[in-house]
Amino acid sequence: MPLLSSLEDTRDVVIIVYGILGSILFFVAIVAAVVLFWMARRILSTVKALLDDNVKPALGSIREAADTVRGTTDFIGRTAVSPIARTYGVFAGVRKGLGVLGGLNRGRRR
Repeated sequence: MPLLSSLEDTRDVVIIVYGILGSILFFVAIVAAVVLFWMARRILSTVKALLDDNVKPALGSIREAADTVRGTTDFIGRTAVSPIARTYGVFAGVRKGLGVLGGLNRGRRR
C-alpha cells in the first residue's frame, strides 16, 4: 500500500503541511512586527535626542537674534528715522507756507 493511495490522504497531507507552514509564517510575522516596533522606537528616541541637542538650542539662538533685530529697528526708528521725518515735515510745511504766502502776494499784484 503506497503512502498516498487516495485523494483523501493527499488532501490531509496538504492540509497538515499548509497548517505547519502557516503557523511558521505567523510566528515569523509576529517576530518581524516586534523587531520593527523596537527599531521604530529606537529611531524615534534618537531623533528626539537629536532635536533636543541641536534644534532647540538653534531655535533659541534664532529667537534671540530676532529679538535683537527688533530692538535694533526700534532704536534706529526712534533715534534716526523719527527726527529725520520730523525735520522733513517741518521743512515741507515751511516751504508750503512760504508758497502760500508767495501766492497771496502774487494775487494782490494783479
